[in-house]
Amino acid sequence: MQHDRGHTRRKRGYTLVELIIVVAIMALISGISLPGIIGGIQRRGVDGAARRLTEDVRLAQSTALTRGIQARMIVFNQSGVAANPGSSDITDTTKKNMYRIEMRNGPSASWPALTDYPGPSSNVLTIWYPLGNDYKGVSVTNGNTIVFNTQGFLANSTSPLNVVLQGAAGTKTVVTNVIGRATIQ
Repeated sequence: MQHDRGHTRRKRGYTLVELIIVVAIMALISGISLPGIIGGIQRRGVDGAARRLTEDVRLAQSTALTRGIQARMIVFNQSGVAANPGSSDITDTTKKNMYRIEMRNGPSASWPALTDYPGPSSNVLTIWYPLGNDYKGVSVTNGNTIVFNTQGFLANSTSPLNVVLQGAAGTKTVVTNVIGRATIQ
């Protein structure tokens, strides 16, 4: 094979200038999009936690309606306190940012102990759910005790009950009105 001396073969590849330009463009795109992505993840944390809590409020109401019993949802704040309208607040520092659903057979029956677990003969419907574990950076700034009667209405309050969630991206409030409707604000 003859080689033409005027034409030399050039190795294929990228030059240093081309690589620097590509890296600079990638850095610029990352710098612009990363804050938006992080903010979206943080918002999903607060939004997701609020949606989860709202669904569980509805579960408590549904349990009261379908079983013809009283059901309550205890939501402890970041200090381990759950407001309890019409009664003394419930305090347990081991339950910070946690909640669960319980039931009882009548208005004069006792609620399960905070140390009870779900089981066949238990009136505990769900385990203690640690909200901050699944939704990082989210905490309950205002806890509450939401009690539903056999018709699904609030049994312990004549005004709406709020649970306030706080995260890096803002605040969401789960409001349960007197007829038992839970909404996110």
